[in-house]
Amino acid sequence: MTTARPTDVPSAISRAELRGRATGAGVMAFFGLGWTACGVTDMPVTAGRAVFAAAALASITFAFLAARKSRAAANAPTDGDPTADTKKKVGRRFGLVVLAEWVAIFAIARVLVATDHAEAIPAFVAAVVGIHFFPLARLFGIRAYHLTGAAMCASALTAAVLAPLTSTAALWTALPGFGSAAALYATSVHLLRVHRGTDGPRRRS
Repeated sequence: MTTARPTDVPSAISRAELRGRATGAGVMAFFGLGWTACGVTDMPVTAGRAVFAAAALASITFAFLAARKSRAAANAPTDGDPTADTKKKVGRRFGLVVLAEWVAIFAIARVLVATDHAEAIPAFVAAVVGIHFFPLARLFGIRAYHLTGAAMCASALTAAVLAPLTSTAALWTALPGFGSAAALYATSVHLLRVHRGTDGPRRRS
């Protein structure tokens, strides 16, 4: 007689990594909703509410799936889980990346407001957030974060080019808002579906 494995738990992924991916998917879904709110800022009220409602439903769905994946981690193997010391090192490095991100956002926002370019803040924030994914890709061993970061930077660059070129103020919020939201939702799907091996080995130091 054989014992069936829980279908939610990939056999080649450790408990810590499974929980990490579930947490990441939930975080992506949360911020995806925030960026959608930015994207609908200059839309007609009815259409904006409809788009935001659809995004809220998507975020709730991803959060539910992430919670389910996290609970399933109890049945995953602990082989390959990081040591307590490694967790502390990763936590410190993650904290430094996030701190640098927020300092950069605050500084850039202050400069843009002082130079009467406040409308460009969403695009520049999207660029900073996108850039912060590159060190996270190496830190967590998830190569897909490079694509997340590149997509957010691309949406910011597109807004910075097209908004002034077309004199369309709404593009300052629509392009980085919807572009970033799409990148984050896609990353959430990736984190919930991908098994170890697709992103490469997880870093331990």
